[in-house]
Amino acid sequence: MRKIRVSRIRFLQPDTFLLDRLALCLIAMLAFALPAQAQFYYFGQNKVQYTDFRWEILKTEHFDIYYYPEMVELASQAGNIAEDGYRYLENKFDININDRIPLILYSSHLYFEQTNTMPGFIPQGVGGFFEYVKGRVVIPYDGSLFELKHVIRHELIHVFTMAKIDRELHDHRMSIDREPPLWFTEGIAEFWSTKWDDQAELVMRDAVLTGYLVPLSQMERIYGTFLMYKEGQNILKFISENYGDDKILLLMDNFWKTSTFEQDFKLTIGMDYQEFDKMWVYTLQKKYYPLLATHDMPSKSSKPIFSEGFNDSPVFYRVNDSTSYVFYIGNHRGYTDVYKQKLNGKSPPEEIIRGERTNEFESFSLPSSKMAVSKKGILAFVSKSGETDVLHLYDIENRSVVDKRLHGISEIGSICFSPDGEKIAASAASMNGYFNLYLYNLESDSIEQLTRGYYDDRDPAWSPNGKWIVFSSDRTLFGNEGYYNLFSLDISSGRIRYLTKGRESDFSPDFVLSPGDTLLAYISNDNGGQNIFVTPLSSRQIPDSIVSYKITNFPTAAFNVSSTDSSQILFSAFEDYSFQIRMIDSIDTRMKKAAVRKIFPVADFDTSWTPAASSASSRAAVPYVPKYTLDIAESEITTDPVFGTAGGAAMALSDMLGNEQYYFLLFNTAETQDEILKSFNIAISKISLAQRMNYAYGIFNFAGRDYDLSDPDIYFYERSFGGYFTLSYPLSRFDRVEATTSLSNTYKELYYGIGERTSLLFSNSIGYVEDNSL
Repeated sequence: MRKIRVSRIRFLQPDTFLLDRLALCLIAMLAFALPAQAQFYYFGQNKVQYTDFRWEILKTEHFDIYYYPEMVELASQAGNIAEDGYRYLENKFDININDRIPLILYSSHLYFEQTNTMPGFIPQGVGGFFEYVKGRVVIPYDGSLFELKHVIRHELIHVFTMAKIDRELHDHRMSIDREPPLWFTEGIAEFWSTKWDDQAELVMRDAVLTGYLVPLSQMERIYGTFLMYKEGQNILKFISENYGDDKILLLMDNFWKTSTFEQDFKLTIGMDYQEFDKMWVYTLQKKYYPLLATHDMPSKSSKPIFSEGFNDSPVFYRVNDSTSYVFYIGNHRGYTDVYKQKLNGKSPPEEIIRGERTNEFESFSLPSSKMAVSKKGILAFVSKSGETDVLHLYDIENRSVVDKRLHGISEIGSICFSPDGEKIAASAASMNGYFNLYLYNLESDSIEQLTRGYYDDRDPAWSPNGKWIVFSSDRTLFGNEGYYNLFSLDISSGRIRYLTKGRESDFSPDFVLSPGDTLLAYISNDNGGQNIFVTPLSSRQIPDSIVSYKITNFPTAAFNVSSTDSSQILFSAFEDYSFQIRMIDSIDTRMKKAAVRKIFPVADFDTSWTPAASSASSRAAVPYVPKYTLDIAESEITTDPVFGTAGGAAMALSDMLGNEQYYFLLFNTAETQDEILKSFNIAISKISLAQRMNYAYGIFNFAGRDYDLSDPDIYFYERSFGGYFTLSYPLSRFDRVEATTSLSNTYKELYYGIGERTSLLFSNSIGYVEDNSL
């Protein structure tokens, strides 16, 4: 989650305002939106408005919830969560917010990536943001109501933090032009929005045990990273536990008293950054170093498959008795690709699918999306392609790909093949945002929904007999606390039963074929880490109770287990701030030696929890009508002893969703009183980004004096006026069609008797632009 604070943009420079500078002003205003807005992060690529959203507004006591009708239930829940968060935070911060808070909600990250509330592309790691100029909170839903509560509260803390800081500066008559460092604003947003969970714990463990912990005095080294978020959260947790939670609020109360935040920190806590580092780092070392006496890092207790870069979602495929491969998704050179590597051998990985270069494989959803491979040699994986996720079927022998768009499905999570390879079970969501289990028949190209409701059903694993599916879900009794347990689903009857149960998170199940019996392997959080557990689970029937054995003892984490055909488990391991593909074998032996066992009674699932009733649900929604408010306002006045005074202003307006934008420039370059009327410079532009077809039009009049570069004694008065209209139609993220038409008239009068001339210029262009180099 990131807070976006948009700074003022100064269009005009304190210099002689010549026509070329004024033209640059117009270009700058256009560049702030149209196709160029997609070039803030990726040059030449496009942000495509695939979806025609029909926006509505749900008004609660303090919020305007922007949503589209397909997610009306989700909007109602978001309103309830936001109001609860507001009441909690107004007490925490001891202030209230004067203005209504706009909360713009998207039902998936795929739709969130289309937002025009901020320019440029939104990476998948961004779970929401707070934009300072209009005070907008913009959030995608990821399938979990518990996580939605976390993200909404996280972004609301940014709202309250900025309001608190601005009020302190304003009350003490100081300029509102500075803010706390990012480690503090993101640290407090995490610390006050959620509990200290296993994710935060394993990151800090890894940082201390592998030696990359960054002290507070050097925090700028990791500016904006996820590590900075977690370190900031831990620092404030340390302050709260040792000095009191009120010290965190006091850091904001004292903000106006010093010129730097480090001085504020010393005033409030009583020590500078270096002094604090000695105590904080030593405390972490005392806490985590003893773990190595009872735990083993993944690199010390498993075999490496590939350890460089970011790697995830390993799956196994045997070609013949002597050759087998591991397929996985990895980012080794700045792009996320699909790789193939021999399981037993020293050959380097082979790139088989090049991602993030073409519209077919635009991006991969990691680490939530698991791949699957059938015995027939078909590798199934998911990538974003256009408006939705697409299921890709890669023929391993022929090296060919078939794409499948699942009707009514916008986002796809993990997938698995049926034992006969004819069907695929998938965790997927429609436009309402809820992740349920679906069954896709490859032969009939049909899809069937297996589960329903607001629960977050993930990670399906098909039993070897093909009769039932194991999956992870927050439909457990403890789901409203953020926990996930394992369940079985009988495909023919629809019967759902608990396999694990408790205040723990169990996920990523997969069946292991061992010499003894069929085993179910899965990941479970365990005393701050995430480890691999296995349980004997007959493929014929589910017993009345099951026993799970902990077969790894990592202080950090394992993700996405996948079995081979030889009693081995592949997985992604987190160590040294990287994700490595690793393997453990001799599962039966490890199970017999396991010191930790968990026993779970198997019981039928009934309704476990329901979202709290929403007071927002009784309020009527109103259609969204664009209302324009100011984004940028900048004025400039210059005085010259020879050429006199000149000045003007530039401003920009847009609607709340950022779809419609207006830009205005007014300036006067007169050097004498009689030139005032003919020296007005005006530019007005309208830019529309609401639809897939982006367009802009405007008029301009630029006038002023300039000098002949070849002879500084010759200067001239020049006036250029006209209009333009431009279209841009993105075919995909990587290519588009553009068309521009302009009509202008230029009048030039040269002094010292050289003469004058006028010209009429009409131009138009149309072209195809492609960018797949990045």
